[in-house]
Amino acid sequence: MLKYNIKSKENDEVTLEVEVQNTEVKEELKKTFNDISYKVKIPGFRKGKIPRNILEMHFGKEYFFEKTAEELIEKTYYDAILQSKIEPIDRPNIKIIQIEEEKPLIYEVKVKVKPEVKIGSLDEIEVKKEKVNILEKDVDAEISRMQEGQAKFNLVEGRKAKAGDFLVVDSESFTEGKPLENSKMSKQLIELGKSMTPEISKQLIGSSAGEEKDVIIKVPDDSKEKEMAGKEIVHKIKVLEIKEKELPEINDELAQKLGDFKDLNEFKDSVKNNLEKRAENISKNNFEKDLLNKVTDACEVNIPDILINREIDFMIKSLEDDLKRSNATLDDYLKSIKTDESKLREEYKMVAERRVKQELIVDKIAKIQDISANDEEVKEKIVEIAKDIKQDPIKVEATFKKNNNIEGIKETIKREKIFNYLSKQINKKNKVKKNTKKTDVKTETSKKEE
Repeated sequence: MLKYNIKSKENDEVTLEVEVQNTEVKEELKKTFNDISYKVKIPGFRKGKIPRNILEMHFGKEYFFEKTAEELIEKTYYDAILQSKIEPIDRPNIKIIQIEEEKPLIYEVKVKVKPEVKIGSLDEIEVKKEKVNILEKDVDAEISRMQEGQAKFNLVEGRKAKAGDFLVVDSESFTEGKPLENSKMSKQLIELGKSMTPEISKQLIGSSAGEEKDVIIKVPDDSKEKEMAGKEIVHKIKVLEIKEKELPEINDELAQKLGDFKDLNEFKDSVKNNLEKRAENISKNNFEKDLLNKVTDACEVNIPDILINREIDFMIKSLEDDLKRSNATLDDYLKSIKTDESKLREEYKMVAERRVKQELIVDKIAKIQDISANDEEVKEKIVEIAKDIKQDPIKVEATFKKNNNIEGIKETIKREKIFNYLSKQINKKNKVKKNTKKTDVKTETSKKEE
């Protein structure tokens, strides 16, 4: 039987006194003696058969009480936290108050907990969701983009390069006779008029396959790159090939090539549907972001430094992971923006504080409204995901379980329910406001008639 008592709670620090009954102490103490008797060698005694008094002579009685207390604290700490309903955010500071034979174990826990959140009034919050309206020109633009992805690049022979052509080039850039770092490129495909600056494109128009050119560009005196300001950059370019882009016709054949479509009309319907889904998601995300920002501004919470620093650590780790995918390091990035990690942490602080505040508010609303995700809702969400990616729901569920992502789905569902709740709340408030205004107008009119 576990007993607990919250002795104090101030400045988001809780002092909790925990009591473990004497029968458990006695049982664990016996186990401790037994375990040690199997681990040590004492002349004249077999392992596991060393009497208690002999062990106490070698190690001291206090040693066994301390080991017993450690084991019992490890076994009971999380139960005490759950029963007392406190939410630690840091490692606890634990102090043993009493550990004696035939008496309960009493220990004290001091731990930082989640700060109190004061949910403010939603009365003044107004958030409008953007209307999704996909036009025919949007569908045409998306199909043109997909058409570009199916383009062929045909080799050109017997003429010089012109605007709109694609050149395959080798190039390297120099300043003051020295090559610029990472400027050497091989077999790079560039479009005259788009991929390169206008000055370079202009000088490459009229070039022939196999021709080498030195294209000289002067860096403006007021350039942000102070080390390069006013200098000349020589781009040594060798034109390997000239190519023309050939676009496929937008017809039934292209539609069938791009997916399992009967004809162009079915393809267009699919494109429109996908654009509507994409626009709806963007609209939903913008709405929720705006709503959360306004709710956050209406709430009060003092955020402990430990949570802010933890979020900054997460942000820097995410940055490192992104850089790693680009074969770069955090040190490379910091050098490129001429700063160090301490300054970067300071820059991240405001964003981190805002994020933590929002998460605390979302958690608080979920608790107040008893919002969570049940197993049935998780199954429905998996079916929805499976439908979107055109996979078997059973396989999708198995993948989520294998990767331990079920909790992530529950969190997604919970957040959706929280935003639905907040959305309904502000809509109710706004309707009440509108009705009140209409009533006021009628009252004034009635007064005038009287």
